[in-house]
Amino acid sequence: MKLSTLIRGTLLFFLPAMLLAQPDHVVISEFVVQPDPGEYITVHNPTGNTVDLSDYYITDATDTVEGDYYYNLPSGADYWSGAGTDFIARFPDGFTIDAGANVIIAIHSESDYQNEYGSLPDLVLKEDFRPAEAGESTIGGIPFILDDNQETLVLFTWDGSASTVQDVDYLLWGGRLQAIDKTGISGHSADTPADQQEFMSSHGVGDKLQRISGEGTETQSGGNGITGHDETSENLSSTWQTASVGNTKPEISNVALTPASPMIDANLTFSAQVTDDGSVASVELAYTFGGNENSSAMSPGQNDTYSVTLDAMGEAGTLNYRVRATDDTGLRDSTRIFSVEISEPAPEITIAEIVDNLSEYDGQTVTVDGVVTMPAGQLRTTFTEAYFQDESGQGIILYRSSLDTSFHRGDSLEVTGTVTDFNGTPELEYTGMTSLKENAELPVVELTIEEFNTLEYNWTYVEVWGKITARQDLVGGGTNVTIEDPTGATTTVRIWNSTNLLYNEDEDLVSQAMDDLLQVGNLVDVRGVASEFNGESQVQPAFPDEISEHQEGEVGDYQAELNVAPYPFVPQLGENIAYEFSYPANSRIKLRIYDTSGRYVTSLYDEFRGLSFYIEGTWDGRNEINEIVPAGVYVMHLEVTDVQTGDLSTDTAPVVIGVYGK
Repeated sequence: MKLSTLIRGTLLFFLPAMLLAQPDHVVISEFVVQPDPGEYITVHNPTGNTVDLSDYYITDATDTVEGDYYYNLPSGADYWSGAGTDFIARFPDGFTIDAGANVIIAIHSESDYQNEYGSLPDLVLKEDFRPAEAGESTIGGIPFILDDNQETLVLFTWDGSASTVQDVDYLLWGGRLQAIDKTGISGHSADTPADQQEFMSSHGVGDKLQRISGEGTETQSGGNGITGHDETSENLSSTWQTASVGNTKPEISNVALTPASPMIDANLTFSAQVTDDGSVASVELAYTFGGNENSSAMSPGQNDTYSVTLDAMGEAGTLNYRVRATDDTGLRDSTRIFSVEISEPAPEITIAEIVDNLSEYDGQTVTVDGVVTMPAGQLRTTFTEAYFQDESGQGIILYRSSLDTSFHRGDSLEVTGTVTDFNGTPELEYTGMTSLKENAELPVVELTIEEFNTLEYNWTYVEVWGKITARQDLVGGGTNVTIEDPTGATTTVRIWNSTNLLYNEDEDLVSQAMDDLLQVGNLVDVRGVASEFNGESQVQPAFPDEISEHQEGEVGDYQAELNVAPYPFVPQLGENIAYEFSYPANSRIKLRIYDTSGRYVTSLYDEFRGLSFYIEGTWDGRNEINEIVPAGVYVMHLEVTDVQTGDLSTDTAPVVIGVYGK
């Protein structure tokens, strides 16, 4: 038994009375009654869902003279004529028909069908179908079954236990001799009176009966149909036609909408491929939105593709659409209904929000706009680890298990992906990206090293500057350069060999200019991606222009000099005294307060500094144990020792503390 749902011939879809009313049950779409060896029936599923046909039956076994009707099947008696030319047959158990698919049923044998049409059917009535009742022979005995002149063909369903059957599709041809009316039958609703039922003409050899639309003006409720239709009310003379066996409807495939997930401000482009055994006369898009029905002609392009672009909907809602086509013989085809949600733009998510709420976003799919600050292939060469940053001033890692070098430093992108928490590191495992601009300005965050050392800027593209105080080459696949800025804070510039900035991965020096710049004592500006190693900050440059000589301001030649504001102050009133001092590079600096008898009061500064700079500060008039000192004259004493030469420089300034009260 062949339990497949292979689609053969043209996929048939039908236009209902309403523009986009959803077909809600399977139908018979065409059949052949002669020549006898070529008899077949095609069942079509125009719905959007797969349908299980296990409890479906098909029959031509009505006998109005003897009172044998298919709807008596639940009683077990008088449900078929018993004639050798008739059948009441049940579909194979577990057989399904996919959404939009056809099932071709050969009446007699596979070889007869193949001899007539050169292809194989999906099912054979006498080989694959089950009898209507187990143990009974209800599928006829002689080779050919469908009457050439007039007969009834019914597709119905019964679950094996209900007291009534349900109609699925009902056809008459050639006359009303076999018309069925269940009016007055227990458990059934009224059908259309037999003498008022429409029938289709029969056909000759080489032709077939073919459905050309939906079910026309068929009554949609109150009937005996599986979805409440009165299947006996279909205006068959309008919904069916006689056509050549080789005459097929236009075939529509590859229906697509761009963008696939549209926002309210996006123009919508619809496309489809349409082919025909003759020529295509017209293709159009039928759609509804906001309760309004519309249609637009689709224009032909290359490779049998037709398309149309609609202006942005301008508001949120559900857009239902289908493509329909007509060929030069007037045959029409229509796809199933597609639905898409037109959405308001999602609230803009920043990378900072994701990083600050990583546990909340972990596993979620997000879309963010930003700029690539470091592309893949710089720090990792076997998988994608790129750095991406937006206007929030925060960066994130773009990750993929394979190496992707399709995007570059400075590319402005819209990236969609899944947020993952990789051992505390935020990553965006991207599934798609759209290029917005090339060579965009890099969103750098300028920091002091003291700010940088808070580790709040990991994965962010930063700029720091300082004096090189140490350098270690070829350590763990790279070079470590220590820099110090005027705050006295230090950090590591980590230069990986994979970047070829200084050394390559064979540990060969590849840039003499960079080697000359990165010498101890030089002042440098450094840009790169912030990270940490063993809890210590480091900045990772990857391109030559990210390390340069620091040119800002006057540096390096200040002498030891102290200046104090020339006025008394009263600590009891919460007043402070301002001071400033300067010092040469590579010095140990001590700034202390003494009274006039030389007794130590407190220390204001006691640090080593690699860079010469100005320091500004205030004294609140308190001693080492935070007590306000008595009124009087005090001495502020600056002592600077050059750690390279041992030279000592000093400077002093008087400080007057006033008294409050009489």
